[in-house]
Amino acid sequence: MPKGKFVVFDGLDGSGKGTILKKIADYLVKKGIPKKNILSTKEPTDGEYGKKVRELQRSDSLPEEAAHEMLDYYVNDRIEHLGMEIIPALNKGKIVLCDRYKYSTIVYQFAQGLPLVELIRLHEKMLVPDLVLIFDVPSEIALERIVKDKNRDLIEKFEKKDFLDRVRNKFLDLPNFILGENIKIIDASKPVDDVFEETKSEIDKLLKLS
Repeated sequence: MPKGKFVVFDGLDGSGKGTILKKIADYLVKKGIPKKNILSTKEPTDGEYGKKVRELQRSDSLPEEAAHEMLDYYVNDRIEHLGMEIIPALNKGKIVLCDRYKYSTIVYQFAQGLPLVELIRLHEKMLVPDLVLIFDVPSEIALERIVKDKNRDLIEKFEKKDFLDRVRNKFLDLPNFILGENIKIIDASKPVDDVFEETKSEIDKLLKLS
């Protein structure tokens, strides 16, 4: 069994999960955990399959049309990510903070019409995180934040209100159809300091820092 801890930050784009992940990484260093013992990573990765995911996200095809192709890229990217980065880091006792994991694939592809049973089956042998934090915001807040983000060049085809509404509802349902995993829902519509405090509380409990 891995010696480290695996924490996933997931939710809609615009939920603030990436910002909170960075704040948690800084917090852990302040608590005395060496920076070299913390791996901050993300999915899709910058690998071959991750690049194909981003190309497809920016293409003209509708989400439903590319669902199976997207799923194949995501799963292969995740297998590679686990084998090359996440599991080796955990085996060294590191704390792994990951921006997105299987939960995004399950809810986005489920929202595109793929069978839930198939999506769960494809991931059932993959490593289960020690803690999963789902950052929940209404779709209108997520879209507002995305539009204001000066680092984004475009709005992807997935970032439409009706689609995001479906995805959000499926994120909220995760604890009901992925049983036995440590999934926590965080209200990310609050001010960032409040979201950080709630997240920090969950991290403290996991790592026994408080």
